[in-house]
Amino acid sequence: MNRRIAALAAIPALAVALVACGDGDTINLPAPTAVEGITVSGTGEAFAPPDVATLTLGIEISAPTVAEARERAADAADRLIAAVKANSVEDRDIQTTYIALNPLYDYTPTGSPPRITGYSVANILTVRVRDLDRVSAVIDEALGAAGDAARLNGIQFGIDNREALLREAREKAIADARARAETYAAAAGVRVGEVRSISEVSSPSVVVPRAPATGADARGTPIEPGEASLSVTVTVTFALAR
Repeated sequence: MNRRIAALAAIPALAVALVACGDGDTINLPAPTAVEGITVSGTGEAFAPPDVATLTLGIEISAPTVAEARERAADAADRLIAAVKANSVEDRDIQTTYIALNPLYDYTPTGSPPRITGYSVANILTVRVRDLDRVSAVIDEALGAAGDAARLNGIQFGIDNREALLREAREKAIADARARAETYAAAAGVRVGEVRSISEVSSPSVVVPRAPATGADARGTPIEPGEASLSVTVTVTFALAR
C-alpha cells in the first residue's frame, strides 16, 4: 500500500479528487477551485495646487585674504537672512545647507606652480516659504539685501500636508492594478479573485514644475507655482478562479 500511495503523489493535484487504494483505505485530495494567481503593477497620481515653496539661495564673496572674505561673507549672509525673516519666514524654515571656504588660484601659462590670489566664501541656505503670495518678495528682498554677493540656485514647489493626496494616489493605484488584472484574466478565460498581497514598490514622490526665477527687478520676480502631482506605484497579487 505504501508503494501505491507514493505513486499517487506523482499524479498532479488538479487531476485527482478521490482515489481508492484498496484494503479499505481512501485518500481524499480536495478538488481546487482556484488556479495560479496573477501579479500586476498599478500607478495612481493625484493633483493639487502646491502650498509651499523651497528656495535655495545664499551668498558668495571673494576677497584677497581669508579674514576679509569671511567678514564680508558674514555681513552679506546676515543681511540676506534678515530680509528673509522680515517676510514672515520662521527660523525653523531656514537651514544652512552648504558653506565653504576655498582659495582662488592664478594659473600662469609658463608652467610655474599656481599662485593663490585670494579666497572665496560661499554660504547657501534652504528656505521654505509657506505663504506662496510672499515668494516673490522673499526672493527680491533677499537678493537685494545681499547685493552683488547674492546667489539664487533654484526654487521648487510642493505639498506640505500630503496625506489626503497620498490616500487618493494609493486608491487610484489599486484601482489601476485591478483593472489590469481583470483585462488579463478575461483574455485567459478566468476571473479575478481576492487580493493576496499588496506592496508599494516606489516611494511616494511629489513631481512639480520648477519655475525659473530671474534676478530681482523693480516690478518683482514673476513666480508661477503650477500644479503639484504625487505618484504612487504598487504591486498587487490577485487570486484567479475559474
